[in-house]
Amino acid sequence: MSNDTTTPAPKLVTVDQRVGEYISVRDELKKRKEEYEKSIEPLVELQNMLTGWLQRFMEQAGADNIKTANGTCYNSTKYSASLADPEAFMKFVIANQAFELLDRKANVTACRDYTDANNLPPPGVNLSSISTVGVRRASGK
Repeated sequence: MSNDTTTPAPKLVTVDQRVGEYISVRDELKKRKEEYEKSIEPLVELQNMLTGWLQRFMEQAGADNIKTANGTCYNSTKYSASLADPEAFMKFVIANQAFELLDRKANVTACRDYTDANNLPPPGVNLSSISTVGVRRASGK
C-alpha cells in the first residue's frame, strides 16, 4: 500500500482559456437572442396589426383616447429635431438670442481634448470615464 499524501497541484487557468470561454458565452448569448427575437416575431406582427386597427378606430371616432373595461388606448406623438443645417441654426439662435432652442450638454470629445490640453476640465464640467474589457475573436475563428 502506498501512503502518497501529496495532492495534485491545481490546474492553472490561462488567459487564453478565459478568452475562449468569454467568446463561447458571447456566441451562445447571441444565438439565444436571435432565437428569442425570431420566436416573438408573430406576436410583434400581431401587436403592430392591433395598433393599426386601434389607430384607425380612434381616427374614425375622432377620439384621442378610449377607455374600455380592458384598458385605455390613446394617441401619443413623439417629436425629434435633427439639424439639416447646423450652421444656419446656430446663426439663427445667436442672432435672435433664442438659446432656449438648444439643449445644454457638454460635448464629451471637445471637453476631453480641452482637459488633455489644459490638465483640467472646462469650468463647470465634470469629466468622468468608465473602463471596460472588450474581447475580440482571433482571425479565422
